[in-house]
Amino acid sequence: MSISRNILLCTVCQSLFNDARQLRCGHSFCYKCIVSQFDKTSNRIVCSRCKRIHQFESFSHFEMSLIVDAFVMSLVTEHRRKTTIQSTPLLAFTLEQILERSPAPFLIAKCAECTLRKELVVCPECEQVICFECISQHQLVVNNHVQQDWIKCKDTWNMIYEKSMLFDEQQFDLKSYTNELKSRVEKRSNFLFETIEKWQKIYENKMNQYSEIYNIIRQEITTQYQSIDQHIQIFLNSKDPDPIKVEHFFREIKDFKIKLRQQIKQIDEYSQKCPTYSISNFDSSILGTISMQTSIEHLKTIIDDDNNEYHIEIENDINDNESINSDESEQTIHENSNNQEVQESNSTSPLTTLDNIPNKKLLWSLHFKFVPQYIALYRQSILFASDRWGFVSTWNYTNARTKPTPKKTFVLFPQFRIGTWSRVYVESFSVYKPYICVFVKGSDESLANFIAFFSHSGQLQMKVEYDHRYTLRQLICDESSRGNCIWAVDRGMHCIYKHDLPRINKEIKPFLSTHKIATRLNDRSCDVIRMAINQNILALLDSRTQIVTLYDKNTEKEVGIYSAESLPTGENKLWRVEIFPDNSLLLRFDDDERTGDRSQVIHHIVVHVKKNELNKKYEAISQIQATNVYGFAIGSDSEVIVGLRKSNCFEGLITCYV
Repeated sequence: MSISRNILLCTVCQSLFNDARQLRCGHSFCYKCIVSQFDKTSNRIVCSRCKRIHQFESFSHFEMSLIVDAFVMSLVTEHRRKTTIQSTPLLAFTLEQILERSPAPFLIAKCAECTLRKELVVCPECEQVICFECISQHQLVVNNHVQQDWIKCKDTWNMIYEKSMLFDEQQFDLKSYTNELKSRVEKRSNFLFETIEKWQKIYENKMNQYSEIYNIIRQEITTQYQSIDQHIQIFLNSKDPDPIKVEHFFREIKDFKIKLRQQIKQIDEYSQKCPTYSISNFDSSILGTISMQTSIEHLKTIIDDDNNEYHIEIENDINDNESINSDESEQTIHENSNNQEVQESNSTSPLTTLDNIPNKKLLWSLHFKFVPQYIALYRQSILFASDRWGFVSTWNYTNARTKPTPKKTFVLFPQFRIGTWSRVYVESFSVYKPYICVFVKGSDESLANFIAFFSHSGQLQMKVEYDHRYTLRQLICDESSRGNCIWAVDRGMHCIYKHDLPRINKEIKPFLSTHKIATRLNDRSCDVIRMAINQNILALLDSRTQIVTLYDKNTEKEVGIYSAESLPTGENKLWRVEIFPDNSLLLRFDDDERTGDRSQVIHHIVVHVKKNELNKKYEAISQIQATNVYGFAIGSDSEVIVGLRKSNCFEGLITCYV
C-alpha cells in the first residue's frame, strides 16, 4: 500500500500542502491559496470544497481565525520522507565495511560457504567467515533478507498510516455533521419562534373578534332591555293605566323575545372560546398544543312561547378544532398551519364540506382491457380484476408502494362470450383459497342463475344453479377465523344468512344447498344492496335509509351505524361501502348508477370516514377525486385499490391510493 496523494493535495493549487491552514468549516488549504481566495471588499471567503460562506470583520480577523493544520503537515512530511526512503537502494553492507571489520592479516581457514581453506573475511551482518570468492553471493542473500524484513515493516507502517487517515476523515465528517446539526437547530429554533408569534397574533385577533361581537350583542340587548323596563315601570306607576299601552307593551316584549332568539343564534354561531395550552412531554413534539375550547358548558337554547321562559345551552362538542402542533420536520408544521387556516375560515360551518377534506395520494395505476367492475386482493399476494362479463386479469402484488407485475389473463365463460359482450353477467366476484367464486345471472330467461367456482388460474371446478329468490347481488366469501362462510342477504325475509365455505369440490353442492340464518334485520322496510367485511365486522348498506349498519361477526349483534346525512353530498346517494381493518368506512356516493347510461362521465364522491371516539361521530378524514369509479379493494396497510373506467371508451384503469 502507498500513501494517497489526493488527501495531501491542496484543492486550489493541486500540490502538496505548504503551510496548511484550516477554515471554520474544517477544510484545509495552503496559506497562500487561502489568502488569495479572500474577498477584501466583502470581508468574506467561500470554501471551495463545501461552498460554505465565512463572514469576517476584517482581513486581520480572517488571518487570526486560520488554524495551522499540524496534522496535515505531519502527513506531508512523512509522505516526503517515505518517498525518499523508497528511492534509496537497500544494501546490507559494502565491501569497504567488510574489510574494515575483518582482522588483518586475513585469516586462513575453512570458508563457511565453500568449505575450502582460503583467506577469509568476517561478514558484519551474520559474523560468519567467508572467502573473497563467496562474499558477493553471500552479500546478495543477506540483502534479500534485509529487504524482506523492510517490506514487512513498510506494510505495517502503511496500515497504521491508512488507519490514521481514516480516523482523520471520520473526525472531519463528525465536525461537518455537528456544524450542520447546529445550523439546522438554529434554523428550526427561529422557525418555531416565528410560528409561535404568528399563532399568537391569530388567537389574539380571534379573541378580539369574539369580544367585539359579544360587546355589540350585549350593548344592543342592554339598551333595548333598559328601554322596555323604563316604559313598563312608568306604566305600572301611573294612576290611570291605558289599556292600549298594555297591548303595545306586549307587542314590544314579543319583538324583544324575537331579538333575543336572533342574538342567541348568533352566539351559537360564534360561541365564545378560550385558548388553552397543553404541555408536551417531548416524546413527539417540541411544543405542546394550543387549542380553542368552549369556556361555557351545558348552555342550551330552549324558548317556550307559551310559558314565556327561555334558557341557553351551547353544546360541549362545538369546537374550532384548531391547534398548533410542533413536529420533527418543518414541512409538517407548514402543512399543519395550512390545514388550521382552512379550519379557521370554516369554523362557523356546522358540517364538513368536501372542499376541505384532504385527498388520498395516488401511488400507481395499471391498464385494464375492459371496465374493472370487480377488484379483489388475495392475501396481499395476487391482485384480481374482472369486468361484468367475466374477463379476468391477475397481477403479482407485494405492497402498496410497489407497482404490481402482470401474471395472467383469462375468460371465465368463453362459451357465452360474444366479442366484448356475454350472455351471462357477473353479479358477484370473490376470491379465497382455493377458488374464485362468482355469482352469475343470465341476460335472458333461458339462462338460470348459478354460482361458479374456478381455480385461481381460471379453470372451472364446479357450477351450481342458485335459484334463491331474494338473494343479494353479491355473495362474500369470508375465510377469516370469525367467518369461514359465504355471507348473503335474504331481501324478502329481511335476514342475513350464510353458507359453510367449501374448500374442496365435493363440499360445494352440499354446502350451498343448506344455509343458516345469522341474524334478522329489525326494519322490515330496509333494502340492503351492498355488504362489506373485515376480520371482525360485517357492514350492510340500506339504500332506502342511506344507513350503514355494522354487525359483530362473532356475536352477530349490531355494534354501530353510519348515516350518510352527515356528509354534504348533495343529491348523490350512498351506493357502495367497504370497510378498513380499523373499522373505518370507504363510501361511494353516486346518483347515476342505475340510469343504465354507462357511456357518460359519472362524477363519484368517494370518502373515507372514521369514528371519533370522543363524540362517537363519524368524521371524513380523506377522499378520492375520480370519475367513473367501479370496483374497490382494501389492503392490509389500508391502501385503497380502485377500478376506474376511462372516459369515452370501455377500457379501464386500476389505481392505488393511500
